[in-house]
Amino acid sequence: MTVFTKNTEPKILYKIGTFSKITGTSIRTLRYYDEINLFKPLIIDNKSNYRYYDNSQIQDYEIITNLKEIGFTLNEIKTYWNKFDNSKLNKKKKQLLSQIDNVNDKIVKLEYLRSCMHNGKFYLKKKKTLLKLAVK
Repeated sequence: MTVFTKNTEPKILYKIGTFSKITGTSIRTLRYYDEINLFKPLIIDNKSNYRYYDNSQIQDYEIITNLKEIGFTLNEIKTYWNKFDNSKLNKKKKQLLSQIDNVNDKIVKLEYLRSCMHNGKFYLKKKKTLLKLAVK
């Protein structure tokens, strides 16, 4: 569908199915995001209730997807939309770095246990070593 507006070039509009294919998301997700007022279609046809999106919304949807992938909740994205700043992103970065530290600690413990394993059984080298790793 093409829409003509004053003083602008014609806008190409995509039905929800086409937009979902372009963005790689489901129609259900787009409807849910509309329902929670996170990501609204540009136009909803009053007669058919078809939802229409345009090219400019592709970038917004990709931003939402990326924010979600790095751990922001849908509510946080909705709350901070157009109000994001470095402090919010830095806070998320700190959380992710903390998760990396936790995973690294678990890997160290796993490697220790692996070094203590022989024929399917664990033989701890020093009882305090594992405790020390757990306290770290």
